[in-house]
Amino acid sequence: MKLSRALAGGLLLAVLPLHAWADPTLREALDRAWERATQGRAAEARRGEAEASKAIADGWFPEPPSLAVAEKNDRLNKNEGIREREVELTLPLWVPGQRKAHQAFAAKDAADAQAAIAAARLAIAGELRTSIWNVALARSELEIARERLVTAEKLAADIARRERVGDLARTDLLLAKEEALAAKIALAEAGTREQQALERYRVLTGFDRLPVPIEEVVAAPTTAEHPRLRLARTAVERARAEMQVAHEDRRNPPELSLGLLQARDGFGAANVNTVRIGIRIPFASEARNAPKIAAANSGLIRAEAEYRQVVAELAAAQREAQVALDNAEAAHQAAQVRAGLASERLALQEKAFALGELGLAEFMRVRAAANEARLDLLRATHALAAARAQVNQARGILP
Repeated sequence: MKLSRALAGGLLLAVLPLHAWADPTLREALDRAWERATQGRAAEARRGEAEASKAIADGWFPEPPSLAVAEKNDRLNKNEGIREREVELTLPLWVPGQRKAHQAFAAKDAADAQAAIAAARLAIAGELRTSIWNVALARSELEIARERLVTAEKLAADIARRERVGDLARTDLLLAKEEALAAKIALAEAGTREQQALERYRVLTGFDRLPVPIEEVVAAPTTAEHPRLRLARTAVERARAEMQVAHEDRRNPPELSLGLLQARDGFGAANVNTVRIGIRIPFASEARNAPKIAAANSGLIRAEAEYRQVVAELAAAQREAQVALDNAEAAHQAAQVRAGLASERLALQEKAFALGELGLAEFMRVRAAANEARLDLLRATHALAAARAQVNQARGILP
């Protein structure tokens, strides 16, 4: 029994770290970024406002009822027991058409709040995609910088050996050492860029590890409405509903009052109870209504203009993303060919340098060109993957 418990405990300890250290997926990274983003909190709060607006529209009264209590007596002068007590309940009433307008506005407000959440989540996804590919590119450049330093140090050691036996000049050794120092500086700079990109990713997601995999497949065009376009459309519908509310709210709510008056003429006299029913109807006025209607009209005009702007921006963004993807594919193919040619040339020049048929300066120039070709291929590879992600982003597709 003790042995089985020990084995079970060991298995548990072995499994937990693997789960804790597992690389997140793209969707998990997006969920974490959403939890940490201020846009997410603001969008959720906006939905709470819409729910409160719906609760008011579905209520019995447009405003809270009120209760008034009053008493009148003659204690301070004659003190003959004369007294009047009154209790009054005031109930605000919906104007015909007013409640329906408020309910319609509440529904549009809720739809707008939900659309704002989807649009904010898409914006966070865009930040996440950019951050991920910045880290990936910085890490790849860091790895190439390490390889460059290792190669430079090996070359410097080989040059030093050949310089000691008189095969190469002192100037060649100095040039090799300069290259090794330059490679060390480049490695430090690449490390700084990698740490900066990683810190931005940590701030965004709270994760130390990149999602696996980070590559995205270009999704097929969808008939679903783009989150930004849906938000612009719901904003127009909300503004129209707000305009209707402004037209229906042309006066303050009427008030129905129910009162109970209890009076007596003096000590020993019987109480006389009286019931009072009244209604208060406020009048409409241009001084009250004109500013509200004008503000609602301005909001509607602004929402319609923003909708047209969003339509144009989304169409342009999708075209730009597709063109960028096509260019990235062409650049990647060219970078592959160039890197292959540079690698083959470097191999031939290494043999020539080893045989003493090529000077060190020319050999280092060829090797620098080969390293640059490798970097260009690396950047083109990441640019192609990022372009695929950007096409999905422009189409409103989440990771």
